[in-house]
Amino acid sequence: MSIIQLLLGNIGQAGGGVNALRGESNVQGSTDQGLLFHILPGYLPTPAASMDTLTVYKEKTTPKTKDPMSANWWGNRPKYITSLLKAFFGEAATKDNDFGYSWLPKIDDGKPYSWLDIFDEMYNGKIKGFFSWGQNPACSGANSNKTRAALAKLDWLVNVNLFDNETGSFWKGPGVDPKKCKTEVFFLPCVASVEKEGSLSNSGRWMQWRYKAADGPGQCLPDGDIMAKLFEKVRALYAKDGGAFPEPIKGLRPELTKGGHFDPHAVAKLINGYFEADVTIGDKTYKKGTPVPAFAMLQADGSTSSGNWLYTQSYTDKNLSARRGKKDPTGLGLYPEWSWCWPVNRRILYNRASVDTYGRPLDDKKNILEWKDGKWVGDIPDGPWPPMSDTKAGKLPFIMRADGLGAIFGPGLADGPFPEHYEPLECPVEKNIMSGQRINPTAPVFKGEADAFASCDPRFPFVGTTYRVTEHWQTGLMTRWQPWLLECEPQMFVEMSEELAKLKGIKNGEMCVVSSARGKVDCVAIVTKRFKPFIIQGQLVHQVGFPWHYGWVHPKHGGDSANLLTPSTGDPNTRIPESKAFMVNVAKKGGK
Repeated sequence: MSIIQLLLGNIGQAGGGVNALRGESNVQGSTDQGLLFHILPGYLPTPAASMDTLTVYKEKTTPKTKDPMSANWWGNRPKYITSLLKAFFGEAATKDNDFGYSWLPKIDDGKPYSWLDIFDEMYNGKIKGFFSWGQNPACSGANSNKTRAALAKLDWLVNVNLFDNETGSFWKGPGVDPKKCKTEVFFLPCVASVEKEGSLSNSGRWMQWRYKAADGPGQCLPDGDIMAKLFEKVRALYAKDGGAFPEPIKGLRPELTKGGHFDPHAVAKLINGYFEADVTIGDKTYKKGTPVPAFAMLQADGSTSSGNWLYTQSYTDKNLSARRGKKDPTGLGLYPEWSWCWPVNRRILYNRASVDTYGRPLDDKKNILEWKDGKWVGDIPDGPWPPMSDTKAGKLPFIMRADGLGAIFGPGLADGPFPEHYEPLECPVEKNIMSGQRINPTAPVFKGEADAFASCDPRFPFVGTTYRVTEHWQTGLMTRWQPWLLECEPQMFVEMSEELAKLKGIKNGEMCVVSSARGKVDCVAIVTKRFKPFIIQGQLVHQVGFPWHYGWVHPKHGGDSANLLTPSTGDPNTRIPESKAFMVNVAKKGGK
Protein backbone atom coordinates (compact mmCIF):
# COMPACT_ATOMS: atom_id res chain seq x y z
CA MET A 1 0.00 0.00 0.00
CA SER A 2 1.41 3.37 -1.03
CA ILE A 3 0.91 6.55 1.00
CA ILE A 4 1.20 8.40 -2.32
CA GLN A 5 -1.90 6.55 -3.47
CA LEU A 6 -3.55 7.19 -0.12
CA LEU A 7 -3.00 10.92 -0.37
CA LEU A 8 -3.94 11.01 -4.06
CA GLY A 9 -7.03 9.01 -3.21
CA ASN A 10 -6.36 5.28 -3.18
CA ILE A 11 -6.55 3.11 -0.11
CA GLY A 12 -4.88 0.05 -1.62
CA GLN A 13 -1.81 -1.72 -2.90
CA ALA A 14 0.81 0.05 -4.97
CA GLY A 15 0.63 -0.87 -8.62
CA GLY A 16 -2.93 -2.14 -8.51
CA GLY A 17 -6.33 -0.83 -7.66
CA VAL A 18 -8.35 2.19 -8.54
CA ASN A 19 -9.01 5.43 -6.80
CA ALA A 20 -11.52 8.18 -6.96
CA LEU A 21 -11.62 11.83 -5.96
CA ARG A 22 -15.01 12.85 -4.65
CA GLY A 23 -15.93 16.47 -5.25
CA GLU A 24 -13.02 18.86 -4.96
CA SER A 25 -11.12 17.44 -2.01
CA ASN A 26 -12.85 14.51 -0.31
CA VAL A 27 -10.81 11.49 -1.31
CA GLN A 28 -11.68 7.82 -1.21
CA GLY A 29 -10.55 4.69 -3.03
CA SER A 30 -10.62 0.98 -3.65
CA THR A 31 -8.33 -1.94 -4.36
CA ASP A 32 -8.90 -4.99 -6.49
CA GLN A 33 -12.69 -5.39 -6.32
CA GLY A 34 -12.66 -3.18 -3.21
CA LEU A 35 -11.75 -5.94 -0.79
CA LEU A 36 -9.35 -3.93 1.38
CA PHE A 37 -11.14 -0.62 1.88
CA HIS A 38 -11.49 -1.46 5.58
CA ILE A 39 -7.78 -1.86 6.41
CA LEU A 40 -4.49 0.00 6.30
CA PRO A 41 -1.20 -1.92 5.87
CA GLY A 42 -0.73 -4.65 8.45
CA TYR A 43 -4.47 -5.25 8.90
CA LEU A 44 -4.88 -2.03 10.89
CA PRO A 45 -8.49 -0.85 10.71
CA THR A 46 -9.12 2.10 8.41
CA PRO A 47 -10.02 5.09 10.61
CA ALA A 48 -13.69 6.03 10.69
CA ALA A 49 -14.91 9.62 10.83
CA SER A 50 -15.93 9.23 14.47
CA MET A 51 -12.34 8.33 15.41
CA ASP A 52 -11.23 11.96 15.39
CA THR A 53 -8.00 11.50 17.37
CA LEU A 54 -5.30 8.87 17.53
CA THR A 55 -6.23 8.21 21.15
CA VAL A 56 -9.84 7.48 20.19
CA TYR A 57 -8.66 5.26 17.31
CA LYS A 58 -6.48 3.24 19.66
CA GLU A 59 -9.21 2.90 22.27
CA LYS A 60 -11.83 1.75 19.77
CA THR A 61 -9.66 -0.67 17.78
CA THR A 62 -7.35 -2.24 20.37
CA PRO A 63 -8.75 -5.43 21.96
CA LYS A 64 -8.30 -6.11 25.66
CA THR A 65 -8.18 -9.26 27.76
CA LYS A 66 -7.87 -10.16 31.43
CA ASP A 67 -6.72 -13.73 30.74
CA PRO A 68 -3.01 -14.05 31.65
CA MET A 69 -2.73 -17.00 29.25
CA SER A 70 -3.78 -14.87 26.27
CA ALA A 71 -1.01 -13.14 24.32
CA ASN A 72 -3.62 -10.78 22.78
CA TRP A 73 -1.06 -9.61 20.23
CA TRP A 74 -3.44 -7.04 18.76
CA GLY A 75 -2.96 -5.23 22.06
CA ASN A 76 0.16 -3.89 20.33
CA ARG A 77 -1.90 -2.04 17.73
CA PRO A 78 -0.95 1.40 19.17
CA LYS A 79 2.70 0.63 18.36
CA TYR A 80 1.89 -0.36 14.80
CA ILE A 81 -0.37 2.56 13.88
CA THR A 82 2.09 5.11 15.30
CA SER A 83 5.00 3.48 13.48
CA LEU A 84 2.95 3.49 10.26
CA LEU A 85 2.28 7.23 10.61
CA LYS A 86 6.01 7.83 11.18
CA ALA A 87 6.77 5.87 8.01
CA PHE A 88 4.31 8.07 6.09
CA PHE A 89 5.31 11.46 7.48
CA GLY A 90 8.72 11.07 9.14
CA GLU A 91 9.87 14.13 11.07
CA ALA A 92 6.62 15.93 10.28
CA ALA A 93 4.77 13.40 12.46
CA THR A 94 5.16 14.49 16.08
CA LYS A 95 3.39 13.90 19.36
CA ASP A 96 2.05 17.46 19.22
CA ASN A 97 0.18 16.82 15.93
CA ASP A 98 -0.96 13.29 16.85
CA PHE A 99 1.75 11.92 14.53
CA GLY A 100 -0.24 13.17 11.54
CA TYR A 101 -3.25 10.98 12.31
CA SER A 102 -5.66 13.76 11.32
CA TRP A 103 -4.03 13.82 7.88
CA LEU A 104 -5.26 10.32 7.03
CA PRO A 105 -8.52 10.11 5.05
CA LYS A 106 -11.38 8.75 7.15
CA ILE A 107 -14.32 6.65 5.99
CA ASP A 108 -17.88 7.47 7.00
CA ASP A 109 -19.04 5.30 9.88
CA GLY A 110 -20.85 2.20 8.66
CA LYS A 111 -20.39 3.05 4.99
CA PRO A 112 -18.51 0.56 2.79
CA TYR A 113 -16.13 1.89 0.15
CA SER A 114 -15.90 -1.17 -2.04
CA TRP A 115 -15.71 -1.46 -5.80
CA LEU A 116 -19.50 -1.81 -6.05
CA ASP A 117 -20.13 1.23 -3.88
CA ILE A 118 -17.57 3.45 -5.58
CA PHE A 119 -19.01 2.79 -9.03
CA ASP A 120 -22.53 3.33 -7.70
CA GLU A 121 -21.44 6.72 -6.37
CA MET A 122 -19.76 7.46 -9.70
CA TYR A 123 -22.87 6.40 -11.60
CA ASN A 124 -24.88 8.85 -9.49
CA GLY A 125 -22.52 11.69 -10.41
CA LYS A 126 -20.89 12.06 -6.98
CA ILE A 127 -17.32 11.37 -8.10
CA LYS A 128 -15.51 13.88 -10.29
CA GLY A 129 -12.17 12.24 -11.07
CA PHE A 130 -10.80 8.72 -11.19
CA PHE A 131 -7.36 7.07 -11.36
CA SER A 132 -7.32 3.52 -12.72
CA TRP A 133 -3.98 1.93 -11.86
CA GLY A 134 -3.24 -1.28 -13.72
CA GLN A 135 -6.87 -2.33 -14.03
CA ASN A 136 -9.66 -2.47 -16.57
CA PRO A 137 -12.88 -1.87 -14.64
CA ALA A 138 -14.93 -1.39 -17.82
CA CYS A 139 -14.52 -5.16 -18.26
CA SER A 140 -13.64 -6.53 -14.81
CA GLY A 141 -16.39 -4.86 -12.82
CA ALA A 142 -19.75 -6.49 -12.21
CA ASN A 143 -22.54 -5.00 -14.34
CA SER A 144 -20.06 -3.49 -16.80
CA ASN A 145 -22.70 -1.46 -18.63
CA LYS A 146 -23.22 0.41 -15.36
CA THR A 147 -19.46 0.80 -14.92
CA ARG A 148 -19.09 2.29 -18.41
CA ALA A 149 -22.05 4.61 -17.86
CA ALA A 150 -20.45 5.69 -14.57
CA LEU A 151 -17.17 6.56 -16.31
CA ALA A 152 -19.12 8.90 -18.58
CA LYS A 153 -20.24 10.91 -15.51
CA LEU A 154 -16.66 11.85 -14.62
CA ASP A 155 -14.94 15.14 -15.38
CA TRP A 156 -11.64 13.33 -15.89
CA LEU A 157 -10.12 9.86 -15.93
CA VAL A 158 -6.46 8.84 -15.72
CA ASN A 159 -5.74 5.39 -17.16
CA VAL A 160 -2.36 3.93 -16.14
CA ASN A 161 -1.72 0.73 -18.06
CA LEU A 162 0.40 -1.19 -20.56
CA PHE A 163 -2.03 -0.92 -23.47
CA ASP A 164 -5.11 0.97 -24.45
CA ASN A 165 -8.13 -0.75 -22.96
CA GLU A 166 -11.89 -0.59 -22.63
CA THR A 167 -11.61 1.69 -19.60
CA GLY A 168 -9.43 4.33 -21.24
CA SER A 169 -11.43 4.19 -24.48
CA PHE A 170 -14.90 3.70 -23.01
CA TRP A 171 -15.97 6.98 -24.66
CA LYS A 172 -15.77 5.41 -28.10
CA GLY A 173 -17.08 1.98 -27.18
CA PRO A 174 -20.23 0.20 -28.32
CA GLY A 175 -23.31 2.38 -28.01
CA VAL A 176 -21.40 5.48 -26.86
CA ASP A 177 -21.53 8.79 -28.74
CA PRO A 178 -18.14 10.47 -28.15
CA LYS A 179 -19.70 13.90 -28.80
CA LYS A 180 -21.93 13.42 -25.76
CA CYS A 181 -19.19 12.19 -23.43
CA LYS A 182 -17.71 14.95 -21.26
CA THR A 183 -15.00 12.87 -19.55
CA GLU A 184 -11.45 14.00 -20.31
CA VAL A 185 -9.20 10.94 -20.48
CA PHE A 186 -5.43 10.82 -19.90
CA PHE A 187 -3.44 7.70 -20.75
CA LEU A 188 -0.15 7.19 -18.89
CA PRO A 189 1.73 4.16 -20.26
CA CYS A 190 3.48 2.06 -17.64
CA VAL A 191 5.89 -0.86 -17.76
CA ALA A 192 5.14 -4.52 -17.15
CA SER A 193 6.19 -6.34 -13.99
CA VAL A 194 9.31 -7.79 -15.66
CA GLU A 195 10.38 -4.26 -16.66
CA LYS A 196 10.75 -3.00 -13.09
CA GLU A 197 12.30 -4.14 -9.83
CA GLY A 198 10.40 -4.86 -6.64
CA SER A 199 8.76 -7.49 -4.50
CA LEU A 200 5.74 -9.71 -4.80
CA SER A 201 3.97 -11.36 -1.86
CA ASN A 202 2.01 -14.47 -2.75
CA SER A 203 -0.98 -16.01 -1.01
CA GLY A 204 1.40 -18.10 1.10
CA ARG A 205 2.82 -14.80 2.50
CA TRP A 206 6.19 -15.30 0.77
CA MET A 207 7.76 -11.96 -0.13
CA GLN A 208 9.91 -12.63 -3.21
CA TRP A 209 12.16 -10.04 -4.79
CA ARG A 210 12.02 -9.73 -8.57
CA TYR A 211 14.69 -8.06 -10.66
CA LYS A 212 14.17 -6.02 -13.78
CA ALA A 213 14.64 -8.14 -16.89
CA ALA A 214 14.35 -5.46 -19.58
CA ASP A 215 13.67 -1.78 -20.08
CA GLY A 216 10.15 -0.70 -20.91
CA PRO A 217 9.42 0.63 -24.40
CA GLY A 218 9.42 4.34 -25.30
CA GLN A 219 8.38 6.67 -22.51
CA CYS A 220 6.72 3.98 -20.38
CA LEU A 221 7.49 4.28 -16.67
CA PRO A 222 7.03 2.09 -13.59
CA ASP A 223 3.75 3.00 -11.95
CA GLY A 224 5.69 3.91 -8.80
CA ASP A 225 7.59 6.56 -10.80
CA ILE A 226 4.33 7.85 -12.25
CA MET A 227 2.90 8.27 -8.74
CA ALA A 228 6.10 9.92 -7.52
CA LYS A 229 6.17 12.40 -10.43
CA LEU A 230 2.50 13.26 -9.96
CA PHE A 231 2.97 13.77 -6.26
CA GLU A 232 6.06 15.93 -6.70
CA LYS A 233 4.08 18.14 -9.09
CA VAL A 234 1.26 18.42 -6.57
CA ARG A 235 3.73 19.22 -3.79
CA ALA A 236 5.36 21.92 -5.94
CA LEU A 237 1.98 23.54 -6.58
CA TYR A 238 1.26 23.60 -2.86
CA ALA A 239 4.67 25.16 -2.17
CA LYS A 240 4.08 27.81 -4.84
CA ASP A 241 0.40 28.64 -4.61
CA GLY A 242 -0.74 27.08 -1.34
CA GLY A 243 -3.91 25.04 -1.17
CA ALA A 244 -6.50 23.46 1.07
CA PHE A 245 -5.24 21.03 3.70
CA PRO A 246 -1.51 21.30 2.88
CA GLU A 247 -0.13 19.38 5.87
CA PRO A 248 -0.20 15.82 4.47
CA ILE A 249 1.11 16.98 1.10
CA LYS A 250 3.99 18.91 2.58
CA GLY A 251 4.56 16.41 5.36
CA LEU A 252 4.93 13.26 3.29
CA ARG A 253 8.32 11.68 3.87
CA PRO A 254 10.42 13.30 1.11
CA GLU A 255 12.52 10.25 0.27
CA LEU A 256 9.39 8.45 -0.93
CA THR A 257 9.14 10.63 -4.03
CA LYS A 258 12.60 12.22 -4.22
CA GLY A 259 13.31 13.48 -7.71
CA GLY A 260 10.04 12.06 -8.97
CA HIS A 261 11.48 8.55 -8.69
CA PHE A 262 10.21 5.50 -6.82
CA ASP A 263 13.14 3.59 -5.28
CA PRO A 264 11.91 0.06 -4.47
CA HIS A 265 14.83 -0.65 -2.13
CA ALA A 266 14.34 2.58 -0.16
CA VAL A 267 10.62 1.88 0.16
CA ALA A 268 11.22 -1.77 1.15
CA LYS A 269 13.57 -0.57 3.90
CA LEU A 270 11.00 1.94 5.09
CA ILE A 271 8.32 -0.74 5.14
CA ASN A 272 10.70 -2.74 7.35
CA GLY A 273 11.09 0.33 9.54
CA TYR A 274 13.74 2.39 11.31
CA PHE A 275 14.49 3.65 14.76
CA GLU A 276 13.58 7.33 14.50
CA ALA A 277 15.49 8.12 17.69
CA ASP A 278 18.01 6.37 19.93
CA VAL A 279 16.05 3.61 21.65
CA THR A 280 17.17 1.33 24.48
CA ILE A 281 15.47 -2.07 24.66
CA GLY A 282 16.69 -4.32 27.44
CA ASP A 283 20.44 -3.88 27.67
CA LYS A 284 20.94 -2.74 24.07
CA THR A 285 20.68 0.74 22.54
CA TYR A 286 19.67 1.10 18.91
CA LYS A 287 20.85 4.27 17.19
CA LYS A 288 18.59 6.54 15.17
CA GLY A 289 18.49 5.38 11.55
CA THR A 290 19.11 1.71 12.39
CA PRO A 291 16.62 -0.74 10.82
CA VAL A 292 14.23 -2.28 13.34
CA PRO A 293 15.13 -5.99 13.53
CA ALA A 294 11.73 -7.33 14.70
CA PHE A 295 8.20 -6.01 15.10
CA ALA A 296 8.28 -6.70 18.85
CA MET A 297 10.64 -3.72 19.07
CA LEU A 298 8.26 -1.20 17.48
CA GLN A 299 7.20 1.58 19.84
CA ALA A 300 4.04 3.66 20.34
CA ASP A 301 5.85 6.91 21.20
CA GLY A 302 7.01 7.82 17.68
CA SER A 303 10.56 6.55 18.15
CA THR A 304 10.13 3.88 15.43
CA SER A 305 8.70 3.75 11.92
CA SER A 306 7.36 0.86 9.90
CA GLY A 307 5.30 0.95 6.71
CA ASN A 308 3.88 -2.46 7.62
CA TRP A 309 4.69 -4.05 10.98
CA LEU A 310 4.24 -7.55 9.51
CA TYR A 311 7.25 -6.94 7.24
CA THR A 312 9.63 -5.80 9.97
CA GLN A 313 12.79 -7.97 9.67
CA SER A 314 12.44 -8.38 5.90
CA TYR A 315 15.10 -5.78 4.98
CA THR A 316 17.63 -4.97 7.70
CA ASP A 317 21.31 -5.46 6.89
CA LYS A 318 20.27 -7.31 3.72
CA ASN A 319 17.23 -7.97 1.58
CA LEU A 320 15.93 -11.30 2.88
CA SER A 321 13.23 -11.51 0.22
CA ALA A 322 15.97 -11.96 -2.39
CA ARG A 323 17.17 -15.25 -0.86
CA ARG A 324 16.90 -18.43 -2.91
CA GLY A 325 18.08 -21.15 -0.52
CA LYS A 326 16.66 -24.62 -1.18
CA LYS A 327 17.04 -26.28 2.23
CA ASP A 328 13.92 -27.93 3.61
CA PRO A 329 14.86 -29.35 7.06
CA THR A 330 11.28 -30.32 8.04
CA GLY A 331 10.61 -32.05 4.72
CA LEU A 332 7.22 -30.35 4.64
CA GLY A 333 7.94 -27.86 1.87
CA LEU A 334 8.60 -24.87 4.15
CA TYR A 335 11.94 -23.88 2.54
CA PRO A 336 12.81 -21.30 5.25
CA GLU A 337 15.71 -19.80 3.25
CA TRP A 338 13.73 -19.22 0.04
CA SER A 339 12.57 -15.58 0.05
CA TRP A 340 11.10 -14.28 3.31
CA CYS A 341 7.68 -14.93 4.80
CA TRP A 342 5.73 -12.46 6.88
CA PRO A 343 5.83 -12.28 9.82
CA VAL A 344 9.42 -12.99 10.99
CA ASN A 345 9.81 -15.68 8.31
CA ARG A 346 7.18 -17.86 10.03
CA ARG A 347 5.94 -20.32 7.40
CA ILE A 348 2.93 -21.71 9.29
CA LEU A 349 0.67 -19.34 11.24
CA TYR A 350 -0.52 -20.45 14.67
CA ASN A 351 2.02 -23.26 14.52
CA ARG A 352 1.98 -23.73 18.30
CA ALA A 353 -1.51 -25.14 17.81
CA SER A 354 0.18 -28.15 16.14
CA VAL A 355 1.66 -29.35 19.43
CA ASP A 356 0.21 -30.64 22.72
CA THR A 357 0.51 -28.78 26.01
CA TYR A 358 4.05 -30.13 26.42
CA GLY A 359 5.20 -28.97 23.00
CA ARG A 360 5.11 -32.40 21.36
CA PRO A 361 3.81 -32.65 17.76
CA LEU A 362 0.23 -33.84 17.54
CA ASP A 363 1.12 -35.55 14.25
CA ASP A 364 4.56 -37.16 14.01
CA LYS A 365 4.34 -37.11 10.21
CA LYS A 366 3.83 -33.34 10.21
CA ASN A 367 6.44 -32.19 12.66
CA ILE A 368 6.21 -28.43 12.08
CA LEU A 369 7.36 -27.46 15.55
CA GLU A 370 8.64 -29.18 18.69
CA TRP A 371 9.87 -28.12 22.15
CA LYS A 372 13.29 -29.69 22.76
CA ASP A 373 15.85 -28.96 25.46
CA GLY A 374 14.16 -25.73 26.47
CA LYS A 375 13.67 -24.26 23.01
CA TRP A 376 11.46 -24.55 19.93
CA VAL A 377 12.82 -26.51 16.97
CA GLY A 378 11.43 -26.35 13.43
CA ASP A 379 9.44 -23.43 12.06
CA ILE A 380 9.69 -19.98 13.69
CA PRO A 381 7.30 -20.36 16.65
CA ASP A 382 4.15 -18.26 16.73
CA GLY A 383 5.42 -16.53 19.85
CA PRO A 384 8.52 -17.30 21.94
CA TRP A 385 6.71 -18.62 25.01
CA PRO A 386 7.23 -22.17 26.32
CA PRO A 387 4.50 -24.83 26.00
CA MET A 388 1.24 -24.32 27.91
CA SER A 389 2.27 -26.92 30.46
CA ASP A 390 4.28 -24.03 31.87
CA THR A 391 1.30 -22.34 33.50
CA LYS A 392 3.27 -19.22 34.43
CA ALA A 393 5.01 -18.41 31.14
CA GLY A 394 3.00 -20.37 28.55
CA LYS A 395 0.47 -18.72 26.27
CA LEU A 396 -2.55 -19.89 24.33
CA PRO A 397 -1.65 -20.52 20.66
CA PHE A 398 -4.11 -18.25 18.81
CA ILE A 399 -2.23 -15.09 19.64
CA MET A 400 -4.15 -12.70 17.36
CA ARG A 401 -7.42 -13.41 19.18
CA ALA A 402 -8.13 -11.72 22.50
CA ASP A 403 -9.33 -14.99 24.03
CA GLY A 404 -6.36 -16.93 22.60
CA LEU A 405 -8.65 -19.65 21.26
CA GLY A 406 -9.40 -20.87 17.75
CA ALA A 407 -12.94 -20.46 16.44
CA ILE A 408 -14.85 -21.79 13.47
CA PHE A 409 -17.57 -19.17 13.79
CA GLY A 410 -17.53 -15.83 15.52
CA PRO A 411 -18.93 -12.31 15.76
CA GLY A 412 -18.13 -9.37 13.52
CA LEU A 413 -19.83 -10.40 10.26
CA ALA A 414 -22.64 -8.40 8.73
CA ASP A 415 -24.78 -11.52 8.37
CA GLY A 416 -24.11 -13.05 11.78
CA PRO A 417 -21.68 -15.42 13.49
CA PHE A 418 -23.11 -18.66 12.09
CA PRO A 419 -23.14 -19.90 8.48
CA GLU A 420 -26.37 -19.91 6.54
CA HIS A 421 -27.19 -20.94 2.99
CA TYR A 422 -28.81 -18.26 0.87
CA GLU A 423 -29.73 -18.37 -2.78
CA PRO A 424 -28.03 -15.86 -5.09
CA LEU A 425 -29.75 -12.55 -5.80
CA GLU A 426 -30.76 -14.06 -9.14
CA CYS A 427 -31.73 -17.72 -9.05
CA PRO A 428 -34.13 -20.16 -10.73
CA VAL A 429 -36.05 -21.16 -7.58
CA GLU A 430 -38.58 -19.26 -5.51
CA LYS A 431 -37.81 -20.99 -2.23
CA ASN A 432 -34.69 -21.54 -0.15
CA ILE A 433 -35.20 -25.04 1.25
CA MET A 434 -32.37 -24.48 3.77
CA SER A 435 -33.89 -21.37 5.33
CA GLY A 436 -36.99 -19.22 5.47
CA GLN A 437 -34.96 -16.36 4.01
CA ARG A 438 -34.37 -16.77 0.27
CA ILE A 439 -31.47 -14.33 -0.27
CA ASN A 440 -29.02 -12.79 2.17
CA PRO A 441 -30.85 -9.85 3.80
CA THR A 442 -27.59 -7.94 4.29
CA ALA A 443 -26.28 -8.36 0.72
CA PRO A 444 -25.85 -5.08 -1.17
CA VAL A 445 -28.74 -4.26 -3.50
CA PHE A 446 -28.61 -1.04 -5.47
CA LYS A 447 -31.69 0.79 -6.67
CA GLY A 448 -30.47 2.63 -9.76
CA GLU A 449 -31.83 2.36 -13.28
CA ALA A 450 -28.82 0.24 -14.28
CA ASP A 451 -29.32 -2.23 -11.42
CA ALA A 452 -32.09 -4.39 -12.84
CA PHE A 453 -32.16 -8.01 -11.73
CA ALA A 454 -34.45 -10.94 -12.41
CA SER A 455 -35.19 -14.14 -10.50
CA CYS A 456 -37.57 -16.88 -11.61
CA ASP A 457 -38.16 -14.80 -14.72
CA PRO A 458 -39.11 -16.80 -17.84
CA ARG A 459 -37.13 -14.33 -19.98
CA PHE A 460 -33.92 -15.55 -18.29
CA PRO A 461 -34.39 -19.23 -17.45
CA PHE A 462 -30.76 -20.42 -17.35
CA VAL A 463 -28.06 -20.06 -14.69
CA GLY A 464 -24.94 -18.27 -15.90
CA THR A 465 -21.48 -18.45 -14.38
CA THR A 466 -18.08 -16.97 -15.24
CA TYR A 467 -14.59 -18.48 -15.10
CA ARG A 468 -11.05 -18.21 -16.40
CA VAL A 469 -9.21 -20.08 -19.14
CA THR A 470 -5.53 -21.01 -19.05
CA GLU A 471 -4.53 -18.89 -22.03
CA HIS A 472 -5.77 -15.53 -20.73
CA TRP A 473 -5.36 -13.44 -17.61
CA GLN A 474 -8.03 -11.30 -15.92
CA THR A 475 -9.70 -9.10 -18.58
CA GLY A 476 -7.09 -10.19 -21.10
CA LEU A 477 -5.44 -6.79 -21.17
CA MET A 478 -1.99 -8.33 -21.60
CA THR A 479 -2.86 -11.69 -23.10
CA ARG A 480 -5.31 -10.47 -25.78
CA TRP A 481 -2.37 -8.72 -27.46
CA GLN A 482 -0.37 -11.95 -27.79
CA PRO A 483 -1.09 -13.63 -31.15
CA TRP A 484 -0.12 -17.13 -30.00
CA LEU A 485 -2.54 -16.93 -27.08
CA LEU A 486 -5.30 -15.57 -29.28
CA GLU A 487 -4.72 -18.46 -31.64
CA CYS A 488 -5.61 -20.80 -28.77
CA GLU A 489 -8.53 -18.77 -27.39
CA PRO A 490 -9.53 -16.19 -30.01
CA GLN A 491 -12.89 -14.91 -28.80
CA MET A 492 -15.73 -14.91 -26.35
CA PHE A 493 -17.63 -18.18 -26.06
CA VAL A 494 -20.51 -19.67 -24.14
CA GLU A 495 -20.21 -23.26 -22.94
CA MET A 496 -23.40 -25.30 -22.70
CA SER A 497 -24.58 -28.87 -22.31
CA GLU A 498 -25.56 -31.08 -25.21
CA GLU A 499 -29.08 -31.15 -23.80
CA LEU A 500 -29.43 -27.36 -23.78
CA ALA A 501 -27.92 -27.08 -27.27
CA LYS A 502 -30.51 -29.53 -28.55
CA LEU A 503 -33.30 -27.66 -26.75
CA LYS A 504 -32.26 -24.33 -28.31
CA GLY A 505 -31.32 -25.71 -31.72
CA ILE A 506 -27.72 -24.57 -31.39
CA LYS A 507 -24.76 -26.37 -32.95
CA ASN A 508 -21.16 -26.32 -31.83
CA GLY A 509 -19.37 -23.27 -33.27
CA GLU A 510 -22.50 -21.27 -34.08
CA MET A 511 -22.87 -17.67 -32.95
CA CYS A 512 -25.18 -17.06 -29.99
CA VAL A 513 -26.49 -14.14 -28.00
CA VAL A 514 -26.42 -14.43 -24.21
CA SER A 515 -28.59 -11.89 -22.42
CA SER A 516 -29.46 -10.92 -18.85
CA ALA A 517 -31.54 -8.18 -17.28
CA ARG A 518 -28.52 -5.87 -17.67
CA GLY A 519 -27.06 -6.53 -21.09
CA LYS A 520 -26.14 -8.99 -23.81
CA VAL A 521 -22.99 -10.49 -25.33
CA ASP A 522 -22.31 -12.24 -28.64
CA CYS A 523 -20.60 -15.60 -28.08
CA VAL A 524 -19.44 -18.64 -29.99
CA ALA A 525 -21.28 -21.77 -28.81
CA ILE A 526 -19.18 -24.54 -27.32
CA VAL A 527 -21.31 -27.63 -26.83
CA THR A 528 -19.67 -29.85 -24.24
CA LYS A 529 -20.18 -32.83 -21.97
CA ARG A 530 -18.69 -30.83 -19.08
CA PHE A 531 -21.99 -29.09 -18.46
CA LYS A 532 -24.98 -31.15 -17.38
CA PRO A 533 -28.55 -30.15 -16.47
CA PHE A 534 -29.50 -30.02 -12.79
CA ILE A 535 -32.64 -31.18 -11.05
CA ILE A 536 -33.30 -28.47 -8.46
CA GLN A 537 -36.39 -28.65 -6.28
CA GLY A 538 -37.96 -30.96 -8.81
CA GLN A 539 -37.37 -28.79 -11.86
CA LEU A 540 -34.85 -29.09 -14.70
CA VAL A 541 -32.31 -26.24 -14.64
CA HIS A 542 -29.64 -25.62 -17.28
CA GLN A 543 -26.37 -23.81 -16.67
CA VAL A 544 -24.03 -22.05 -19.10
CA GLY A 545 -20.57 -20.62 -18.57
CA PHE A 546 -18.25 -18.09 -20.18
CA PRO A 547 -14.82 -16.57 -19.56
CA TRP A 548 -14.44 -12.92 -18.62
CA HIS A 549 -11.18 -12.24 -20.50
CA TYR A 550 -12.56 -10.32 -23.46
CA GLY A 551 -13.45 -6.77 -24.42
CA TRP A 552 -14.18 -4.81 -27.55
CA VAL A 553 -10.83 -2.97 -27.94
CA HIS A 554 -8.74 -5.95 -29.12
CA PRO A 555 -9.04 -8.19 -31.05
CA LYS A 556 -11.54 -6.56 -33.38
CA HIS A 557 -13.92 -9.54 -33.46
CA GLY A 558 -13.13 -10.96 -30.01
CA GLY A 559 -16.45 -10.09 -28.43
CA ASP A 560 -17.07 -8.20 -25.21
CA SER A 561 -17.01 -8.72 -21.46
CA ALA A 562 -19.02 -11.40 -19.67
CA ASN A 563 -19.52 -8.81 -16.94
CA LEU A 564 -22.03 -7.03 -19.12
CA LEU A 565 -24.32 -9.76 -17.78
CA THR A 566 -23.42 -9.91 -14.07
CA PRO A 567 -25.37 -8.11 -11.31
CA SER A 568 -24.24 -5.35 -8.95
CA THR A 569 -24.35 -7.33 -5.75
CA GLY A 570 -22.01 -9.42 -3.67
CA ASP A 571 -20.95 -10.69 -0.29
CA PRO A 572 -22.06 -8.32 2.48
CA ASN A 573 -18.72 -8.51 4.31
CA THR A 574 -16.02 -8.34 1.65
CA ARG A 575 -18.29 -6.99 -1.12
CA ILE A 576 -16.85 -9.58 -3.51
CA PRO A 577 -19.16 -9.37 -6.55
CA GLU A 578 -21.58 -12.24 -7.12
CA SER A 579 -20.34 -13.19 -10.58
CA LYS A 580 -20.65 -16.96 -10.28
CA ALA A 581 -24.43 -17.33 -10.31
CA PHE A 582 -26.98 -15.18 -12.17
CA MET A 583 -29.79 -15.69 -14.65
CA VAL A 584 -29.48 -15.46 -18.45
CA ASN A 585 -31.02 -16.54 -21.70
CA VAL A 586 -29.21 -18.07 -24.68
CA ALA A 587 -30.36 -17.85 -28.29
CA LYS A 588 -28.87 -18.60 -31.66
CA LYS A 589 -27.73 -15.40 -33.36
CA GLY A 590 -30.75 -14.15 -35.28
CA GLY A 591 -33.04 -16.57 -33.43
CA LYS A 592 -35.07 -16.45 -30.22
